Amino acid sequence: NTTNKDIYFLNSVNPFRVEGQKTVMIEMMEQLDWQVPDYVITPGGNLGNTSAFGKALEELKEFGFIDRAPKLIVVQAAGANPFAELWRSGADEITPSSHPETVATAIRIGNPRSWRKALHSVKYTGGFVMDVTDEEIGEAKSLIGLDGIGCEPASATTLAGLRKMQSQGKLDRGATVVAILTGHALKDTDYILKAHAKLKGAHLAEVPS
Repeated sequence: NTTNKDIYFLNSVNPFRVEGQKTVMIEMMEQLDWQVPDYVITPGGNLGNTSAFGKALEELKEFGFIDRAPKLIVVQAAGANPFAELWRSGADEITPSSHPETVATAIRIGNPRSWRKALHSVKYTGGFVMDVTDEEIGEAKSLIGLDGIGCEPASATTLAGLRKMQSQGKLDRGATVVAILTGHALKDTDYILKAHAKLKGAHLAEVPS
């Protein structure tokens, strides 16, 4: 009901949403007793979080709460990775993907609205953008689950990205890393149901006739 003045929609391009999402970085720094981590890894979809995180870090440094910003690492799914492609190519404009496809539904976005602000954030912090496959996302989600944390596939891109950074030698052994989980497992129950259906089918196939 667009005539109801008590309702205000906060979409990914709304500045109030970006201001609200800045609190993630502020709370993170409080929890770390204002000791700046080396890396903050976050999923990349519409890139509102990336924009907000960079803005928060820039302001925290400007006002003297921190003396440096952690490197902001944005991880996209390989099937929906226009921002990662932009980063690798060094192009001035993003090339949208007309048919993005990934199990990480929350970041299945072919034309991210906040890419310019996100690009500024990544460059400001000295970070970079990367992508991971659906298989890598699934493996990371399972590992996170072993710790009793239920997250959606999009969130698992952060651990998948961290593992890839380590395997490629891009991560110092003593580095401090914060991986942001953006969504609970119940945000994407279809993935869980499909995964269990596959497991059930595999178990049935193993039963001798």
